Amino acid sequence: MPKIAKVAIPLALNKEFDYSFSLKLKIKKGMRVLVDFKGKKMLGVVVDTSNYSRIKNLKPILDSLDTSPSLTEEQICFAHSLSESYPYSLSEFVFMFLPPYLKKTRKIDFDEPFEAAIHLQNKPKKVFLKANTFLKRYEFLKSSIEEKLKEGSVLICFPQMSYLMNAKKILEKDFSGKINIMHSQQGEKELYSVWAKTRTKSLILGTRVSIFYYPRDLTQLIVEEENNPYYFQEEKPFHNLLDVAMTLSNIKGVDLLLSGDNLSLSSYQLVKEKIIFLEDRGGDAKKIDIINMSNFSVKRLIGPVLIELIQRSVRSKKKIVILWNKKGFFRTISCTNCGYVVKCGNCSGLLQKIPNENEGVCPYCKKKESFPKTCGNCKNGYLKEKGFGIDRIGYSLKKIFPDVKIDDFENMNSNTQIVLSTSKILSYLYEQGNFDVGLVMDTDLLLARPEYDSTFNLYIYLKKLSFYFKDSLYVFTNNKNYYLFESLNKEWANFYDLELNLRFESNLPPFGLIAKIILRSKNEITLLKKVKFLYNKLQKKGMEVYGPFQEHPYKLRDKFRYSLIIKGKRDLVSRKMIKEEIKGIRSSSFQLAVVFK
Repeated sequence: MPKIAKVAIPLALNKEFDYSFSLKLKIKKGMRVLVDFKGKKMLGVVVDTSNYSRIKNLKPILDSLDTSPSLTEEQICFAHSLSESYPYSLSEFVFMFLPPYLKKTRKIDFDEPFEAAIHLQNKPKKVFLKANTFLKRYEFLKSSIEEKLKEGSVLICFPQMSYLMNAKKILEKDFSGKINIMHSQQGEKELYSVWAKTRTKSLILGTRVSIFYYPRDLTQLIVEEENNPYYFQEEKPFHNLLDVAMTLSNIKGVDLLLSGDNLSLSSYQLVKEKIIFLEDRGGDAKKIDIINMSNFSVKRLIGPVLIELIQRSVRSKKKIVILWNKKGFFRTISCTNCGYVVKCGNCSGLLQKIPNENEGVCPYCKKKESFPKTCGNCKNGYLKEKGFGIDRIGYSLKKIFPDVKIDDFENMNSNTQIVLSTSKILSYLYEQGNFDVGLVMDTDLLLARPEYDSTFNLYIYLKKLSFYFKDSLYVFTNNKNYYLFESLNKEWANFYDLELNLRFESNLPPFGLIAKIILRSKNEITLLKKVKFLYNKLQKKGMEVYGPFQEHPYKLRDKFRYSLIIKGKRDLVSRKMIKEEIKGIRSSSFQLAVVFK
C-alpha cells in the first residue's frame, strides 16, 4: 500500500511536495488534505501516491478533508496537459478545478462517492454550427442535446452572462427543470451547491469558469460564439477557453460543437470540411457600403458625406447608430510646444476630459486630475485638445442637427434617433437590436492597432454589425483598396482562405506560435534591466524575439509594464522551451505573465 503522497500546494511553484500518511487516513489521489508547509497549515491536493520518496524525514499529512476525492484522476491528467501547454505549474491548474468553497481547509462529507465516469470514443467529433442567431443554431442543437442527456451530461459555454440568460429562456421551453446555471459571480456556497449537484446527468449552462467544473459523465461540450474575446482569461493563469475545450474534448473523448455566426481562424482551419450551415451560406447579412474618404477633397471626420447620409436617414425617420471606439471628448490633450501628452500619474492612460470642467479622468483607475494652464514638461507651451472622442462627435452633430434627439448609448430612450456608441453596443444589438442604419467611423484606427490579427478582428466586427442593422451599414475608410474592404461583400470563406494564406507565408497563428511575455514592476529601471536580460537569454537559445515594447498603458495601477514578443513553431517543444527560460523570473518585485496565441 502507498504511504507517500505528492501534494500540490496553491502557490505558483513548479513542484509538488512529498508527505507521509498513515493508512487510517485512507488517502487517495484527488483528495484535499491539510498539511504543514513551512510552519503554516495549508490546503493541498494529492496528485499522486507512491511507496518511495527521495526526501528523508517527511512531514506527515495532518488530516484528510474529503471522504472521497474532490478531483478525479482524469482531472489531474487534464491539469497536467494544461501545465505542459501553458507556462504555469500543475498546482495553479489543479486548484482551478476546485470551486472556491473547496479551497478552504474545511472538511466535506459528500452524499455519495464521486467516481469518474468513463466515456470512451475513438475520435471525438469537432464540428462548427454556423448561423446568425442562437435561435437558429438551437433548432439543430436541441435534438443533439436530448440524445446526449440520455447517456450523461451536456455542458454549454457562453461568453457573457447576458448571453447565457437569453439562451436559458430559449432552452427552458424544452428542458424545464433540468437546467443548471454556473458562473464565477455566484457566491461560494451557491457555486459549490451547483457543482455538487451537477457531477452526473446534468445540463449545465455556464460562463468561462464552468469548463473547469465539467461533469464526470460529460458526453457533449458546446462552445457558443467561440471567437468571443470574453473567453480569454485575463488573470493568471492566462488561457483561452477554446484551447482548454479542445484539450478536454481529446482527453475525455467527447464531441466538441463550436457554434456561432463567425469562426475564429484556428477553428476554420480545424473544421474546414465539418461546417454545418443552418442557413444560406451568405446568411442574412446586409450589403456593407464602403465610403472611400480619399475621393473627397474635404477630409474632415464630420464632412459632407456623413452629414448627407444622416440627413437622408433622419428624413426617412430611421434610427441611426454612429460607432467610434474612443470615449470622452478628445483623443489627447498635448503641449503646443514640446508635444507632451497629458497622462494619468498612476496608469499612464490618456486622461479623458470631463465636459465643462478643467479636469480629466483616467479610463483605467478612474483617478481625476486637474489640467495645468501651461505644460508641466517644458513649462512653456500651452495644452491643447486634439482628435475626436465620441462625446465631441455628439457635440458637433447636435449643432448641425438641433432638432434631432441625439444621445449616447447609456442615455438613449425610445425617442432617440441618433445613438453614439463604442463597440460595446454589440451585446445590446444581439439582444434587442432595433436600429436601421449603422455608420462606422473609425475603421482605419482599428486597423492601425499593433496586433497581427487586427485585420481579421475588424472583419468579424463589421460582419457582426452588418447583420444587426435593418437597412444599411456604412464603413468610412481612406484605404478602400485594402484586401479587407474588397472582401467584405464576397463569400466569407474567400476572406478566411486569403487570411490563412497570408498567415502561412508569415508563419503566424494558427500555423506559427506567438508568445507575449509581460513583465510588471514598480521600479522601471530594474524592470528594463530584467526585460533586457530575458531578451538576451531567449536570443541565445536561438529564438526569434522582438522588443522590449511598452505596453498600453505602459503604467497600470502604479506598475510599469514592458513586453517581449516571441515567434516560433507551433508545438509543445517551443512552449516548453519558453516555459523553461522564464523559470525563476517571478519574484516579489516582478510579476510575469505569458500569453500564447
